[in-house]
Amino acid sequence: MAPGQPVLAPAGIFPHVISGTGGLLYALVLLVISLALIFAGRSVIKALAFLVAGLAGAAFGAAAGTLVLGFIGTVIGAFVGFIIGGLLGLLLVHLGIGLAFGYFGYLITKDLTHVLLLALAVGFVLFVVGLAASGKLLEVATAALGGVILYTVLVYFGAAPSYAGVISVVLALVGLATQWRSHRQREHWRSGV
Repeated sequence: MAPGQPVLAPAGIFPHVISGTGGLLYALVLLVISLALIFAGRSVIKALAFLVAGLAGAAFGAAAGTLVLGFIGTVIGAFVGFIIGGLLGLLLVHLGIGLAFGYFGYLITKDLTHVLLLALAVGFVLFVVGLAASGKLLEVATAALGGVILYTVLVYFGAAPSYAGVISVVLALVGLATQWRSHRQREHWRSGV
C-alpha cells in the first residue's frame, strides 16, 4: 500500500485512479461540500445542483461540439451544455437528492456489513426517503446527505467506520439545528415582525 493511501476507502466514491495529490484534493473538495450541505444546505443545494449538472452538460456539449465544428464547436458546445445541464440540474434537484441518499446509503451499508442484498435494500429505501424528504424537509435532506458524504470522507482519511459514523451523525444534527434556526430567522425577517 502506498503512503497516504487510506485503509478503508469506500471504492464507490473514491475511484482507484484517484490517489496521491489528486485523491487528497478530491477528498478535500468533498469535505467542503459535505460541510456546506450540513450547515447551509437549503442555501447551497440549488447552486451545487446547477454547477454539477452544468459541468456534466459542458463536458457533453464540448465533446459533441468538437465533432461538429472543431474548436469553435467545443467552446459553443461547452457553454450551451453548461447552461442546459445546469437548468436540468435545477429541475431535477429532488431526484438528485434521492439518488444521492440511495447511493451513499448503499455504499455505507456495503462498507459496514459486506452484505450486497442488504446494501441494495437500504439504498432503495434511502432513495425513496430522500425523494420524499427533499421537497418538504430540505434542511433534513441536505444535512443528512452532507453527513453521509462526510462519513465517506472520514473513512477515506482513515477513521474507523464507527467513529466516522458518530462524528457524521453529530455534525449532521448540529447542522440541522443551525439550518432550522437560520430558516426561522429568515422567515421572521420576511414577516416584518
